[in-house]
Amino acid sequence: MESVLITGADGFIASHLAGELLRRTDWRVRGIGLKPGPSCTEDGLEYRVADLTDYELVMDVLDTWRPDAVFHLAAQPSVHLSWEDPWTTYRVNLLGQVNLMEGLRRLGLDASVHIACSSEEYGKVPPDRMPLDEGAPFNPCSHYAVSKVAQETLGLMYFQAFGWRVLVTRGFNQVGPGQSSDFVVSSFARQVALIEAGRCEPVLKVGNLEARRDFTDVRDTVRAYRMVMEKGSAGGTYNVCSGTAYPVSEVLEILLSLSEAAIGVERDPERQRPSDIPVMVGDNTRLREETGWEPLISLEQTLRDTLDHWRREVSGEVEVEN
Repeated sequence: MESVLITGADGFIASHLAGELLRRTDWRVRGIGLKPGPSCTEDGLEYRVADLTDYELVMDVLDTWRPDAVFHLAAQPSVHLSWEDPWTTYRVNLLGQVNLMEGLRRLGLDASVHIACSSEEYGKVPPDRMPLDEGAPFNPCSHYAVSKVAQETLGLMYFQAFGWRVLVTRGFNQVGPGQSSDFVVSSFARQVALIEAGRCEPVLKVGNLEARRDFTDVRDTVRAYRMVMEKGSAGGTYNVCSGTAYPVSEVLEILLSLSEAAIGVERDPERQRPSDIPVMVGDNTRLREETGWEPLISLEQTLRDTLDHWRREVSGEVEVEN
């Protein structure tokens, strides 16, 4: 493999993936995204602004760079936003991938394609059926989850129809420094950092604290993506998860323990979402056995690093996201 393309190279996970590939491989790493520049700050990434929903532009990118492999990360990534704007969710997540796959096919490019999908595809599953392995049936409970089922199905159709090397990962809750505050762990960490800095009232707003989630550090996640690309089987699907479910309340307790500020906690109905899944924990046996991957970063370290990131943001070292 000589040249790889990352779609969504201006995003959270891609920032870590690009760094992982630049440090650990000799591949030429290129990326596309909607923002003026990539999220990765390391030297060596070639970047172009390109919208996957623009088929002619996608064709131009693919024909110019002619990648040997594609890490397809571009997506509308939020369950919450998918309820507010299902149209954009399907347009970006499904039709954007159609443009990518058809572009590769019509240009005759023999590229391995990794499609980053989600544990949300499994939907609501009784706790006695946990942990979930890759054979568990889909039961999507949001527009986002439906779009991810469609992405996976579409990708594997190209494997079945044309014998492509398509690889699918189903990521569980990926967390770490640089994640948007639209997601629960980063939301908590950002609020703690703002309270410490005296920039908001000392009350942390929360949604459902009873939910239990399988959290994986983003740096472990992108290592899994690299190892799947290197060692995964064509048509293979892989859970990327820690194998342990933590109550969101415990995550909150750890974050609060990392701060010396006196912080209250208040339930916010606006932070609840339809069809919230009470518990989700995955089985990563296939990923471990086929690639040798294992999670290396503890939840407490992830939370500490995420909080430290937000502390730097609110102190003015970098711009704070709204």
